[in-house]
Amino acid sequence: MSKFTGVWAIFEYLDETTDTIEQVREQGVQPTVITPCPRHEIDHALGSPSTIVPWIALAFGALGCLIGYSLPAWTASDWVLPVSGKPIVAIPPFTIIGFELTILFTAIHTLLGLAILGIIDSFRFPIPNAAKRYPRFQRDRFGV
Repeated sequence: MSKFTGVWAIFEYLDETTDTIEQVREQGVQPTVITPCPRHEIDHALGSPSTIVPWIALAFGALGCLIGYSLPAWTASDWVLPVSGKPIVAIPPFTIIGFELTILFTAIHTLLGLAILGIIDSFRFPIPNAAKRYPRFQRDRFGV
């Protein structure tokens, strides 16, 4: 078991916690924060972490749109059924399928990406031992 190197600070009030987080970040250190409940003020004090979730959604949304247009176009050109001089590959009817597959691929793969990234992050950033030793972090105190 590795030894803990650092300092734990326990706060009762949220404003003291956010001030300390900002001061620690000004020193160039990214602090670990334990809270009894999610607070947006702490998220703002910690800054916005970079994430690839929007890129996952964009990539799989574009893939769904591509499949949504290419699948009916390929099907229509493979099994030609001419109807009263209309074009075989007509884009407007394929828009419905393209839209539906865009939404479907984006939703499913974004959820899968969130689940996989959450599992990976739980191994990279385990719960600190202080959170296990001091149950007050889970009730009414903030830890930095």
